[in-house]
Amino acid sequence: MPGSLVSSCYNFSHHRSNAATQDFLIHQHDCYELYYYVSGDMRFLYDGTEYALSPHTLILVVPGVLHGIRVLSEKTYERYTFHFTSRIFAGEREGLLLRLLPTLDSVRKRNSFIPFFLEGCDRFPVLKKLNAILSLPDLDIGPENEQILASSLMESLLIHLYLINAKDASLAAPRPAEKDPPELAEILDYLRRHPSERITLDRLSQRFYISRSQLNNLFQRHFHTGAMGYITLQRLSYARKLLRSGIPAAEAAAAIGYSDYSTFYRAYLRHMGHSPADDKSNADTEWIGYPFDPEPAMEAYGSRSTDQFPDISFENNVYDPLE
Repeated sequence: MPGSLVSSCYNFSHHRSNAATQDFLIHQHDCYELYYYVSGDMRFLYDGTEYALSPHTLILVVPGVLHGIRVLSEKTYERYTFHFTSRIFAGEREGLLLRLLPTLDSVRKRNSFIPFFLEGCDRFPVLKKLNAILSLPDLDIGPENEQILASSLMESLLIHLYLINAKDASLAAPRPAEKDPPELAEILDYLRRHPSERITLDRLSQRFYISRSQLNNLFQRHFHTGAMGYITLQRLSYARKLLRSGIPAAEAAAAIGYSDYSTFYRAYLRHMGHSPADDKSNADTEWIGYPFDPEPAMEAYGSRSTDQFPDISFENNVYDPLE
């Protein structure tokens, strides 16, 4: 069975490793991700909360969530990942399926239609469905037919997850390894509601009555990056939405507080892995992924720099989603 399946609207991968990581491999992207944890000794960071997962846990990562994994030992770590955009769904069913999927807000409020965490998936035929998708190349039916069948199987899996949740309203996320402090939720909510406001550490610390060092420690502990690193990423993500809506790059830069375009350009290139022009050229079209260099094999799962949050590419087949 192949280890990956790639098209313009999805990237499916199965991976095993026996190497530990030095730190969390942190990133975010604009697509959905199904992450199925089979075995290993690891921690999963999801939107600032660290989880110790049980084997056969399924996670649905929504667009915009900062997340990552840390492998703690050389015990065999095995996982499946399926990254996909809404283009995977058939036209008349796209709206319904998108309404079932969680959003970042629904995840934080924990009122999703489809659970974003589901433990004990060995009770359900989830792994069987994932392997069915991954085995499509064995049928030798061609890329176009592969995509049609993969889309159908993916829709079937999401509907299955919805029905599981509908039958058992008690489904909840695994217990966090560390409980979130209440002030973190308030700060994240404020940042989410003010994406175009130029926010400094001083202003944030004054608003929430917390020192700069405490603020940085809070973000470092929960996101493994400093407060300004997190804020910069959120501002640039907002600029990317503006670019894709057709706003000129200079106006997008000004909207998030950059008075100097060259500074904005360098920051965008560093954090997004591509230039603003790449997003501008995709204005009024749906996102299908952008390339970045994943530092091949990450030196047997070595640590990724936590101040870079790359996007992924499907079409160019350069993405090996170790995370």
